[in-house]
Amino acid sequence: MTKPKILISEDEVIIAEDLAASLEELGYETCAIDSGEDTINKIREEHPNLVILDINLGGGADGVEIGSRIRQEFNIPFIYLTAYADSATVDRAKKTEPDGFLVKPFDEKSLRSAIEIALYKHDNKEEKETDGVPQSPKEPEIAADYIFVKVKHRIIKVQYNEILWVEAYDNYSFIVTAEQKYLVSSTLKDMEQKLPTQNFVRVHRSYIANLDKIEALEENSVVFSKGDVPIGKSYKKTLMSRFNII
Repeated sequence: MTKPKILISEDEVIIAEDLAASLEELGYETCAIDSGEDTINKIREEHPNLVILDINLGGGADGVEIGSRIRQEFNIPFIYLTAYADSATVDRAKKTEPDGFLVKPFDEKSLRSAIEIALYKHDNKEEKETDGVPQSPKEPEIAADYIFVKVKHRIIKVQYNEILWVEAYDNYSFIVTAEQKYLVSSTLKDMEQKLPTQNFVRVHRSYIANLDKIEALEENSVVFSKGDVPIGKSYKKTLMSRFNII
């Protein structure tokens, strides 16, 4: 999975370098550190996935003005970083519609959460727009090739093509991949509605299988690289109709 590229716009060198180190530890890529005066040009050069922008830049740079230009000129999320800002500055900042605020001092959990939520909101917004026209809010908000799962204090992106099967667990579900098993607070029925039907099919009252990951079919089970799951009698006919069997 490609690391998100993050650009830091911060005029205090020590804070900027400390933030860059924290981002690296969290698994992100810092593509540039700028004092604020050249941030717009850096965005054009580096093509970051997200910008962390100090709201109170010194010198001749205006953090809120830069935020406004990011919103107008680039299709990327940005997060304001601030220790203190007067009410007038905060009001100006709100009008630029940032994707989040981080208040100094912050810990790595807050940093990760702010970034993941900003990226998630941005991805969802893109999915809800077609040729610049917002879709009906009643349309399912399903991403093209991934789903986000909440694990403790993190929101983790899981690609559909990594999922082997989904398993019911009381009023929860397990999402099973070759490497991980995620417990999510959704029933199997909810998961069936969220997953793309072209790849995922109910094979048992307690299991949903990823058709692309099935390695073999036995009389009463579906075989994956990591194990197998049972086939329910009432689901077998529908399952078999999804395969080109010769």
